[in-house]
Amino acid sequence: MKPTEIITADAKRNGVNPAPILNKLGRLLNNKEAIMLQSGNSVLIVQKIGKGIAELHLYTTDNQMGLVRALREFIKKIRSSGLDAVYGKADNPQIIQMLKALDVEVIDSDLPEYNWKALV
Repeated sequence: MKPTEIITADAKRNGVNPAPILNKLGRLLNNKEAIMLQSGNSVLIVQKIGKGIAELHLYTTDNQMGLVRALREFIKKIRSSGLDAVYGKADNPQIIQMLKALDVEVIDSDLPEYNWKALV
């Protein structure tokens, strides 16, 4: 699947209109304020928010095993990127559990706009 198809399907599955998401992501990517990684049918948006830190957004249509494979690849790329920590607003506790199972240290965020922080 193309990234836009994955993001659209993920948004619709979660009852969200994909148009504003796609518009915002388009602006961020065009302005080089974020990068997009894809593995299988999973897309990760990495938006730098400060020195050594970034905000993450995950969109997926992968099954659980496909998502685990994608997360492994994303983690490897993030760890080699020079980032110290990443932040997110995951409302799906399964994603946090998967990250912990993949040896990622996930803690409560020290920034109020996020609900978790992962040390890379």
